[in-house]
Amino acid sequence: MKRGNAALLLSLAPLLAVVSQAQSSPSQPATQSIAVVTFNTVVLQTAEAQKELGALQAKFAPRQSQLQALEDEVEATRKQLSDNQLSDQERETRQRSLDQKEKQLQRQGEDFRNDSQTESQLLFQRVAQKVYAFLQTYAQQHGYSVVIERGSDAVPVVWYVANNLDITEQLIKAYNAQSGVAPAKALPPAPLPH
Repeated sequence: MKRGNAALLLSLAPLLAVVSQAQSSPSQPATQSIAVVTFNTVVLQTAEAQKELGALQAKFAPRQSQLQALEDEVEATRKQLSDNQLSDQERETRQRSLDQKEKQLQRQGEDFRNDSQTESQLLFQRVAQKVYAFLQTYAQQHGYSVVIERGSDAVPVVWYVANNLDITEQLIKAYNAQSGVAPAKALPPAPLPH
């Protein structure tokens, strides 16, 4: 726990230096300000990300349907195996068929998860790079000295911040306005990249 506190103090040292310099330096204007942002939320809620996530969902929908159909076949074969009126030969044939379908389902499911996660991560990274560059400009234009990642409610980076310091929503709106991408229809919540 002491190591975590030391790491936290080291990571906050530049912020503390800016704040103490702002307080002690009379030649510096007193308008230095701090803002917080939930960066992943900004990225995932931009019109650009929503549009690309919709396209990604459409791209993977046929494979997801195929997986669901295969899963339904596996369940149907399992039910057939529970029928006590099957001959031993028929039961053995259906068991082999079930084993093959389960292996196929497992392989295709893993391939689907890997492919969809990879493309989701690439999409996230692509949009995040643009949002990060935009954040730099936005912060300078609005006179922010420091913009800190807020974290999520489940894993906060900042334990408390007044609502007026959180610029997440303003950043989303400003990014959407400059990106020229029309807002997409509402999508279900996107999974976070791992």
